[in-house]
Amino acid sequence: MSAVNELATLNDRLIRQIDQMAENVIALAEINSGSFNVDGVDRCGERLADLAQSLDPDVVETLAVGPTITLDENGHRKETSMGRALRVAKRGDAAFRICVFGHLDTVFPSDHPFQQVSRQGDVLRGPGVADCKGGLIIALEALRHLERTDWGSRVGWEFIAVPDEEVGSHGSKALLATIGSRCQLGLGIEPALPGGGIAAARKGSLTVHAICRGLPAHVGRAHNEGRSAIRAAAQFLDQLEDCNSRPGLTVNCGAIRGGGPLNVVPDFAVASFNVRVLTNDDHQWIQDRVATLAAQVRDRTEVSIDIDWIAARPPKERSDTLEVMLGDAEAAGDMVGDPIVGEDTGGSCDGNDLAAAGLINLDSMGIRGGGIHSENEFADVASIPSRSAIMSYLIQQAYQRQDAG
Repeated sequence: MSAVNELATLNDRLIRQIDQMAENVIALAEINSGSFNVDGVDRCGERLADLAQSLDPDVVETLAVGPTITLDENGHRKETSMGRALRVAKRGDAAFRICVFGHLDTVFPSDHPFQQVSRQGDVLRGPGVADCKGGLIIALEALRHLERTDWGSRVGWEFIAVPDEEVGSHGSKALLATIGSRCQLGLGIEPALPGGGIAAARKGSLTVHAICRGLPAHVGRAHNEGRSAIRAAAQFLDQLEDCNSRPGLTVNCGAIRGGGPLNVVPDFAVASFNVRVLTNDDHQWIQDRVATLAAQVRDRTEVSIDIDWIAARPPKERSDTLEVMLGDAEAAGDMVGDPIVGEDTGGSCDGNDLAAAGLINLDSMGIRGGGIHSENEFADVASIPSRSAIMSYLIQQAYQRQDAG
């Protein structure tokens, strides 16, 4: 059977199963799996494990991951335990192996009002339906098709769903790198880009805290004896904003806290910000620049500024191999009537870390949708058949190249 006919057959078969696949997405999305809801994340993993049993895998296991690092109210690091990762695998001794990766968690905590999923035709609205519960179902269908092909028995696969992607996958990095090192191809199921495209290059992301400690004093009697941590934080952030003039680099202060009674010079403040970088050179440049600015403000205000780089994902840059994969995805999209374009994006995900570990991957093979990370999140379940077919074609092409080599 030709590739065109094979994809058309898969697409048509899945179209007839839309209602069941929609129910599977809903079943996952209606389990609150906010990153710090350990019980909810684990229940979501259990439900996904039940669905994955139909693939007749060799391994279905949950794995502990490391903690997520955050700051406490006093500006000190603290470790928060996370849920467990789910790993489903088959034919671990195959010469050609793929890593399919996604995540169980969402950005919506258990007390968030956005909890239920609604369906209108092919459109689901609810927490995580696009990011990335719809992608988890696409992954299952692509792997199911692989198991039905006459060549699939020669392909090994590992399907990993981590519990902490939305907070940077700090605890899952080592697990992802280990799995990635065993594979020759990575396919991630983050949602499609807004126009249905897939990510090519991705910016790197850094989460940074500036912890400022000054000296308290009575405002009326001894203001000049105090050293304002808030003033120092403000000066530091004002200068840091100027870094946005560097092409491809973005700095955003997302939160600032500190101080206390208004008649006391504030001796504590924390400014938290996110940085997006286009290249590894940008990554090093911003680290050096932050250190320089902190030292300058420290000297000027006599307030200590400690910089804590809590989390980082390196940039994912384009490569020749990635361009070949993008070409495969575009060809498959044309075959099933779901046009795809590779696009560079400022978002980052586990694909960044896997690429840095040496695994070439496409990481936005998930469902079409939008409004992610908001109460407007939606997913188009009618895209599950075509996206599953496109993923299947990518696996086939990569396997054939490896077999021919």
